[in-house]
Amino acid sequence: MNESGVRIRCPTGEIVIVPTEVKDLYTSSVENCKSVTIIETIYADGSPSIPPVIICPGEKIMENWVDENLLGAKVIAVSPTGYTNENIALAWLDHFIKHVGTGPDKHCCILLLDGHITHYKDDFTIKYRENHIVPFEFPSYLTHVLQLLDVGIFQP
Repeated sequence: MNESGVRIRCPTGEIVIVPTEVKDLYTSSVENCKSVTIIETIYADGSPSIPPVIICPGEKIMENWVDENLLGAKVIAVSPTGYTNENIALAWLDHFIKHVGTGPDKHCCILLLDGHITHYKDDFTIKYRENHIVPFEFPSYLTHVLQLLDVGIFQP
């Protein structure tokens, strides 16, 4: 599993039309674009991946954010920053457990992940141990080289 930020509503070659008396220069930049974080999970054996978790910046999910194409098993979460936090990490782990079918009476499953701080929180650790999930953390500062999603999915 891994997460990546994605910029939205930043089309290339956009044109801003303003009244002639406005002399300000308008340019598109990272500061005036919104970003969302997407947590993706893939199987090592090539099986179809589980639906992603999409994290939007905000306090609550607005109805107009949910397009009919997003209905189904995907999870949409919000955080003030638009990034993963403790609650979202636990929600993702529940999502993972549901789709992978792990559990106390099931075979062990190995989960490859980066060293994000939320992966060390007590609730996260207890939940993956109870559900026979064995975490394998990539070495710090090398996930961009070793992490399968960084190399094969997000980078291209």
